[in-house]
Amino acid sequence: TERRFAGGLIGLTYRKRHVAVTMNHVPIEADALDGALEQESTIEFERSLRSKHKERKIICGINAAQYLSGLTLKLLTYEKFLSDAPAWRDKVVLVQRCIAKGDRCLDEKMTLREVRVVVDRIMKRFGHEVIDFEEVSSVPIEKRLAMWKVSDCFFSTEIRGGLSLWPMEYVYVNGSKECPGVLIVSEFTAACSILNGALRISPHDLNQTLKTLDRALNMPIDERQGRSLRDIEWVSSSSAASWIQNVIRDLKDSSPDEEAPDDKATLPSKAMAVSEFLKTQRDERFTRLNPSSVLSAYKSTSKRVIVLDFNGTIVIKEAVDSFLKRSQVGSAGDGPPQAAYAALEKLCLDDNNTVFVISGDMRQAIESSLGNIKGMGLASSNGSCFSPPTKQAARSWLALDIASNWEEVKKKAIQIMSKFTALTNGSHIKLAHSSIGWSYFDCDPEWGSLQAKHLVLELEDQLARFDVRFVNLKGIVEVMPREFNKGVIVTKILRDAASRNNGVDFVLCMGDDISDEKMFTSVMSYVSERGDDYNNVTPSPPVIQLSQGFLPASQPLLTEAPLLETVSDDPMFAFTVAVGKKPSHASQYVDKAEDVADLLVKLAAGSLDEEFVVEKVDKQQQMHFA
Repeated sequence: TERRFAGGLIGLTYRKRHVAVTMNHVPIEADALDGALEQESTIEFERSLRSKHKERKIICGINAAQYLSGLTLKLLTYEKFLSDAPAWRDKVVLVQRCIAKGDRCLDEKMTLREVRVVVDRIMKRFGHEVIDFEEVSSVPIEKRLAMWKVSDCFFSTEIRGGLSLWPMEYVYVNGSKECPGVLIVSEFTAACSILNGALRISPHDLNQTLKTLDRALNMPIDERQGRSLRDIEWVSSSSAASWIQNVIRDLKDSSPDEEAPDDKATLPSKAMAVSEFLKTQRDERFTRLNPSSVLSAYKSTSKRVIVLDFNGTIVIKEAVDSFLKRSQVGSAGDGPPQAAYAALEKLCLDDNNTVFVISGDMRQAIESSLGNIKGMGLASSNGSCFSPPTKQAARSWLALDIASNWEEVKKKAIQIMSKFTALTNGSHIKLAHSSIGWSYFDCDPEWGSLQAKHLVLELEDQLARFDVRFVNLKGIVEVMPREFNKGVIVTKILRDAASRNNGVDFVLCMGDDISDEKMFTSVMSYVSERGDDYNNVTPSPPVIQLSQGFLPASQPLLTEAPLLETVSDDPMFAFTVAVGKKPSHASQYVDKAEDVADLLVKLAAGSLDEEFVVEKVDKQQQMHFA
C-alpha cells in the first residue's frame, strides 16, 4: 500500500515493512566544465563559430538520430518560423548536430531520411546561412561547450526523454554571460521539471512552439538574467560526490541496523539516513527559529507588525486516527490555547504592535474565536475579507475588491458543486465573499479525495474562460480569483502600518501550509520595495465596506496612502517562519504549533523565562475564553 512519510517522502508498506522512495537528480561536474572551458581547443571552436555566423542570433541543439529525439519536429518548426517571420532570416541561424551512432539502425535510417529532406528544403528556400547542420558520431565536450557559449537559445523538442545533462551544462556555461541564453525544453523531458528558468513547450503544438521561440529570441536581458539565476545556484553547487552520498545514504538506510552497526561512522559527514530527514539541516539557510533573536529584535523596535495564520499555527491541530489524511486535519471552530490567547491580548494592547490573524475559515468562525481581542486585526477567507484592528466593541468588516464577473462564476460553480454534493455524503458548499468552496472534510477520506479530483477537472473545464484558480487544501476545494491569495492582504497590512507609523521596523510572519507561502514572499517583496516611488509598485486592490462599525476617519485601509516609507539607517527585522520543516519560502521554521504559542508567550512577557505549557482544555472552556 502507498504510504507518505514526514517531510514529503513517499513510499510503500510491504509485509509490515516501510520502504521509502527517494529521488536524486544526477548533476554536472562544475570543476570539470571550468577546466574544459579554459582549454585552447574549446576557445578555438568558440571563435570559429562566432566567425562563421557573425552577428546572427544562434539557436543550438544536439539530438540523436532517433524518432523520440524530436529532431524532425524541431526542423519543421524552424522552417515554419523562417516562413512566418521573414525579418529573422538574416538574423538567426540554427546550429544543429545530429548524432548517429548506428546502435538503432532502422530508427536511425528512417529519421536521417526525414531530417535530410527537411534540411535540404530549408537551405533551398532560405539559403545555407540560416542552418548549420552536421551528422556526427559524437560531440566532444570542447565542441559542445563552445556551442553552448556562443548560442542565444538552447532548443529541445524531444518527444520522450530521460535526464540529459546538456541543458544543465548550458545553464552553467551561460551563467557568467552578461546576456545569458534561454532554454526551450520539451515538457516530455526530465529537464523541464528540474530547471525552473526554462521555457516549456509541447513539441506537438506547433503554434505554441513558434511563439515560444520568438519570445526567446526577443527576450530582454533582465528576464534572461532572472531565468538564469533561478537555476545557476543549484546547477553550480551540485556534484557527483553529493549524488553518490545521497545514493549511499538511502542504501544504508534500507539495510537492517544489526548487519552494519558502524555504518554511519563510515559515511561522509554529510550523509544521513532518510529517517533523519526532518532532524538535520539540509539547507543551511533554512534554520530553526531562535526565540532569543526574535525577542531581541522585538525589544529594539517600535513599529512592529505580526501576521499569523490561524489553523495549525496559533490553533493546535488535534491528533487523529492515521486513516484520516494529515492534509485534511483542521481545527475549524476551535481557538488557540489559553496561554496563547492571553499573550495575543497583551500584544494587541501595545500601541507599537499591529497584529493580524489570517484564516481560510469563514468570517463568523474566526470572529467567534478571536473577535473579542481588542486591537487585533482579523482576516477571513484567506484575506478576501478583513476587520482592521480596533479597540471598540463593534467591528467593521471590509473586503478587497478583486473579482470580476464573480456572480457568473459563482452561478456556474454552485451548479457543478451541487451535483457533487448530492453524490458525496458529508460534503457541503461554503460561500465566502471572494471564494466558493466545496468541503469534503467530513466525508470518507478516500472517497472525498477522489471526488475532489474529479470536481477540480470539471471546474477547470467549465470555468476555463474566467480568470480564476482552484485550490485543494485541508479537505476543501476552493474557487477564487487567480490574482488573489494571502499575500495580497499581507502587503496591504504592511503598507497600511507603514503609512500610519511612518515605517515598519519589525515583521513576524508565521504559517503552516502551502497557502501561507504567499505571505512569506509578500513580506520579502515589501522589504525590497521600501523606499520606492509608489508609482513604481503595484497598488493594492480597492477596498469596499461590508458591514457597519467603528472606523477612524483616517483609516488608510480604505484608501491606501500613495507613498512608501523612506529607507532609514535603522535596521529592519523580518522573520518569515514555517510551522514544520519542509520546502518553503520562509527563512526559518519551528517544529510545531506549540512552538508558535511558546514564542507568543515570550514576546508578550518580554522574557525567555516564560514558557508555554500544553494544557488539556475541554471544548466548553475553549469556547468560554475564545
